[in-house]
Amino acid sequence: MAAAIYVTAAPKVYTADAELLVTPVSAGDPATSGLGLLTDSTDPTQVVSTAARLVSSPAVALATRERLGLSESPQELLDDVIVEPVAQSNLLAISARRGDAAEAARLANAYAASAVEVRTEQLHQEVASQLPQLQQQLDAVPPGERTGPGTLGERVSALQALAAAPDPTVRVATRALPPLGPSSPQRKLALGAGLLCGLIVGIGAAFAAQALDPRLRQEDQLRALFRLPILARIPRLRNVQRGPLTPGELTPAAIESYRTLRATLAAALDRRSRSVLITSSSPGEGKTTTAIGFAEALAVSGHRVLLIEGDLRRPSIGEALGIEPTAGIGAVLLNRATIEQAVVTSPEYGDRLGFLLAERTSSSLADRLSLPTARALVAEAEAVADFVVIDSPPLTEVIDALPLAQEVDAVVIMTRIGTSRLNRLRELGELLAQGGVTPAGVVVLGRERSAETVYEAGRDVAGAPA
Repeated sequence: MAAAIYVTAAPKVYTADAELLVTPVSAGDPATSGLGLLTDSTDPTQVVSTAARLVSSPAVALATRERLGLSESPQELLDDVIVEPVAQSNLLAISARRGDAAEAARLANAYAASAVEVRTEQLHQEVASQLPQLQQQLDAVPPGERTGPGTLGERVSALQALAAAPDPTVRVATRALPPLGPSSPQRKLALGAGLLCGLIVGIGAAFAAQALDPRLRQEDQLRALFRLPILARIPRLRNVQRGPLTPGELTPAAIESYRTLRATLAAALDRRSRSVLITSSSPGEGKTTTAIGFAEALAVSGHRVLLIEGDLRRPSIGEALGIEPTAGIGAVLLNRATIEQAVVTSPEYGDRLGFLLAERTSSSLADRLSLPTARALVAEAEAVADFVVIDSPPLTEVIDALPLAQEVDAVVIMTRIGTSRLNRLRELGELLAQGGVTPAGVVVLGRERSAETVYEAGRDVAGAPA
C-alpha cells in the first residue's frame, strides 16, 4: 500500500542521456603541447575521468544557461546534470533530469554542445596566446628551412589549423532523445519491491543490468548479429588490454590460430584480393595484436607483406615492436615521402614484412583520410607488396578509417568474448552497411585454451616448424 501511494503521489522525473566521445591527442606531439588538450595515457580510464571533471564545471553550466535562456544558477544546473564515464570506453554520459521528457533531452543536448564549445574556446585562447610569438620566430628563419617534419613551420601550420577547428579531443557522439517514461518514480520497481521484497528486486536488478549492458558471451550471438563466417578463434591472450602483443609473446596455439585466419580468409576471397583491414567495435579487443599476428603469418608463408598503422590517434605498433619511424604514414599523407621511403623493417621479421607506422605527430592528420586519399594510399601500398594489412581504429569510436574500409578488398571484425558489447557490435555492423562495406568475417578472441597439439608444440616462437 505504501509503495502504491508513493508511486501515485511522487512527482515524475525524466532523465535523458547524451554522450561525448573523448579522443586524446598524443602526449608526445609537439604541435599540441601546452594547449591544455586531453592527452593519452597508459590508463585510458584516467583520461576519461579527467574529461568528466573538466566537463562538470560552472563554465559549462553557465554556457548552457545562456544557450537555453534559463533563470537557474550554474550550480542549480549542475545539480540536475550528471557527467560520468561509461565503463571501459572513451565515452562520457551526460544525464539531465527534468520534470518533462522533452526538456530533459533539450538540457542534455545543450550541455553536451556547451561542453564542446567551452573546450574549443579555451583551446583557441591558448593558440592565440602562442601563435604570434611562434610566427615572429618563423619569420626569422630562412625560407628554405621553414617547412618539413619537426620544423617550426610545421608547428605553426598545426596551430593555425587548430585555431580554425573545434577541440579535437571532445565531440558529441550521441544526442539525447526524450525518454519514453519517467526515471522516477519507477512504478513497477516500487510496487515489486513492496510486494515481493528484496529477493525479487535483486533478481530483477540483475536482469536489468544484463539488458542495459549485454556482453558477447557465445558465438551464436555473433551469428545472429552479423550472419558472417567465423574466420578464426584465438585463445585467451594475456594483458591484451595493456597494448598489442608481438608474435614472440604469443603461445604456439595463438600463432597457429593466425595461420588458420590466413587460410580461411584466403578461401573466403578470390585470388585477386590483396588488402585486408582489421577493425573492432571498442578498444581492448585484440585488434592490433591480430593485425600483427596475421601480417606475420602471411610473411612466413613467403609473401611480401606491408602492415599499415591506420590508427593515427592512438598508434601502438611501433612501441610494441621497438621501432621509431622517422617518416611514416603522416609523411605519406602530406606527400613528403612515398610509401617505399617511409616503410621500415625489423631484423626480427626480415625484409618480407614491412611497416608503415604512424608518427607521434600524425594524430592531427586523421581528417586527411578522405576517400580519394584512401584509394591512392591502398593502391600505392599494393604496388609495393603482395598483401597489405591495415590496423584500423575502432570505427564506432573513430570514423577516420572508414574510407580505408571502403577501399580494401576485405574487412575483418575483431571480437572478444566477455568484453565486446553487443550494442557496439550492432552499431559497427550498421556503420559498415551504411558505407557499403560487407565484412569478410569475424575473428573471436577468448576461446578456452585447449591442450597444445603435437603440431603446435613443435613450433618455435616465430611459428616456423622447429
